[in-house]
Amino acid sequence: MLISKHTRVFILLILTLLVFAGCQRKPAFHYDFEAEEILDTLSWKCKTIFSISDKHATSGQKCLEMDLYPSPYPGIALNKFNPDWSNHKTLNFDIYNQEEIPLRLAIRIDDAKDPSYDDRYNHPVVLNPGTNYISIPLDSLITSGRNRNINLTSVQRVIFFLVQPEEKQTIYLDNVRLQK
Repeated sequence: MLISKHTRVFILLILTLLVFAGCQRKPAFHYDFEAEEILDTLSWKCKTIFSISDKHATSGQKCLEMDLYPSPYPGIALNKFNPDWSNHKTLNFDIYNQEEIPLRLAIRIDDAKDPSYDDRYNHPVVLNPGTNYISIPLDSLITSGRNRNINLTSVQRVIFFLVQPEEKQTIYLDNVRLQK
């Protein structure tokens, strides 16, 4: 069976597009929680309930509402993203604390699978009541015990959590992103 020249060109074009699409990097690190499907990309700790909310959004119309109940480390993990952060300068996110008191949010960043406490970035951020705009310079990501810089070409996971809250706390997370 003979295939016309146009059909061969068309098939070659389709194959090239498929190869190109397969070589694309993972999506940029940006979570704005506009669609329910984003919930499937999150990992959570016990005693955490999260949902998409239209309250306190800073990017688009929606954000992530997190109800964090008394337990050792309630929170969420982001881990399905491009691990190469080397072309960026800051990690930014917006978070609304609906409580009347400041909360201490812990941020953990891993550049390896399941590193020890000493070999990962661990840092608290004070969340004042209301909207908080947080910006963390990537060159400040130093491990807790070994005092080494996080490998920005191999970031594996970002975790936001509270440490042993005594009662349920609700916070709203939005517009988690890297900036150049």
